Amino acid sequence: MRTLLSRCVKPLLLAGLFASVLVMSPALVVRAQEAAPETGGQTGPRLDFPAGLATDSRSVWVASSRNNTVTAIDIASHSISLVAGETFKEGSNDGTGSSARFKSPDGLVLVGRNLYVADTNNSDIRKINIDTKVVSTAAGIANIPGTDDGPAGSAHFNLPTQLASDGNAIFITDSGNSTVRRLSLGDNNVKTIGGQAQQTGKDDGPASKSTYSGPRGIATDGKFVYVADTGNDIIRKIDLSTLETKTIAGTGEEGLNNGPGEKATFNNPGAMCLNGTSLYVMDADNHAIRKIDTSSNEVSTLALANGHIGSGCTVTADGHTLYYSDTTENSVQATDTSNGNYAPLYPLQ
Repeated sequence: MRTLLSRCVKPLLLAGLFASVLVMSPALVVRAQEAAPETGGQTGPRLDFPAGLATDSRSVWVASSRNNTVTAIDIASHSISLVAGETFKEGSNDGTGSSARFKSPDGLVLVGRNLYVADTNNSDIRKINIDTKVVSTAAGIANIPGTDDGPAGSAHFNLPTQLASDGNAIFITDSGNSTVRRLSLGDNNVKTIGGQAQQTGKDDGPASKSTYSGPRGIATDGKFVYVADTGNDIIRKIDLSTLETKTIAGTGEEGLNNGPGEKATFNNPGAMCLNGTSLYVMDADNHAIRKIDTSSNEVSTLALANGHIGSGCTVTADGHTLYYSDTTENSVQATDTSNGNYAPLYPLQ
């Protein structure tokens, strides 16, 4: 197992971030000269380190991390439009559309008409109404990382990266704290449901004793929350009825072995998405899309990819198409889940 810095923060560094315990340095943002036209005859905002994704099967929303923006790709036309933020302008202010500011946004999840955003380098959770494009802060205090649970407006996070939801709560991998958090939408309260803040490990057990190491990917079916424990190269699940953590796949060794969960291996697993009993894992350093059957914990490989694929994925409601972020090509790819074949969604290449 590599260090937490090399395994968890490595993807964040690529996005222009540097993290240390409860401290964030100024963003090391790599700027392009301009938002150049895309290839394939398309024009529009250029994706720069696409990270978190969400879909309603008509559009795919993309956190363009280095651009500090959230964009939407129309699936039918392959066209792209700006939803919120302004290219190359970082900040934390709420507002409407391009007047709002983000700082290396990452994970996305759609709940009704609200798109929640893990605003990673601001260490807070934002909310965008996709009809009005109004951006507000859902939880956390911008630029004040911490570990506090409690009311959303006074809770603190430390480099939150990926999000999932069952419609009643937002589940958050709080990577800098090595914890899993829950934002209940009913009472706007934040609670740690896995891991011990500022402690790393891979202990299973109740919320008061379980430990993680820089978790990133997260997905839920409403009964369990599935977590890519990136620094440990394993996949965990939290039983929402007991908040008990259990390891379901991975030995902790780096590798690309398929088979029963207890014998399978991963290498820097990142973003995850779920449809039914099919849990897809973006196994970044294996350049592989892995699939776990959650009914048996059997692990297989759906597809191999050329680029870095650990930063974002989402799957359509019918389960037929998986979209993933390719940060090498600054693109979003569409994968047929029946055979692993993939093709670009944006830009067309």
